[in-house]
Amino acid sequence: MARTIIVGDVHGCGDELGDLLDATRYAQGTDTLVLVGDLVARGPDSGRAVRRARDAGARAVRGNHDEKVLVWWRAASSHGRGVADRKIKLSDRHKLAVTQLADEDFRWLAALPLHMRLPEHETLVVHAGVDPRTPLEQQDPTMLMNIRSIDEHSRPTRTLDGTAWAKVWPGPEHVVFGHDARRGLQLEPKATGLDTGCCYGRELTAIVLDAGERIPTDVAARAKRLVSVPARAVHCPMGDGNGPE
Repeated sequence: MARTIIVGDVHGCGDELGDLLDATRYAQGTDTLVLVGDLVARGPDSGRAVRRARDAGARAVRGNHDEKVLVWWRAASSHGRGVADRKIKLSDRHKLAVTQLADEDFRWLAALPLHMRLPEHETLVVHAGVDPRTPLEQQDPTMLMNIRSIDEHSRPTRTLDGTAWAKVWPGPEHVVFGHDARRGLQLEPKATGLDTGCCYGRELTAIVLDAGERIPTDVAARAKRLVSVPARAVHCPMGDGNGPE
């Protein structure tokens, strides 16, 4: 039976992505593989992670770290790598990522949408989340890749201050997202957060749905549909979530 496997933030952990595909018994050509974005940076090999996803026939949405390396690539494509290196400020881990990615990897990342509907599951996939006040078509693209919380004035914010947006998302679609490793696994009535911090030495997690299955509202039932594999190493330290990402 065809399944849909939605995977949390890979962050350059290509080996762990392979481990998770093995653990879920992913059947290419039968199952649908969906990634919540941030395939690159922080882990050891962004190139391997992207190519493993591409080779597996994955679909994905674009994350904020994917966008960071794409900003550099767009500049490099227009003005040369030297100019891009001078003009685009990257962390050391992002600098490593751009050296590991081929042009076809960048083109694949550049083609990723910011959100993806999975109608048979009544599910919306985004990288970071959605502003509960705003229709999807009017969402700020930056917030789709960066939101974490809703502040005391009901405004979306990138920081951990305030209430997790997923706690106040009313639906009707169930949203599956990543991005928020500091809060870890989030199982809210209408939202599921899958960033379990693989690059920080924790786990890489997927939710596995049968054909036509809706994500269960019941937390215990939903937890039974989760599959996780351990990180092979601590690839980078975890920050506080409130600084530059």
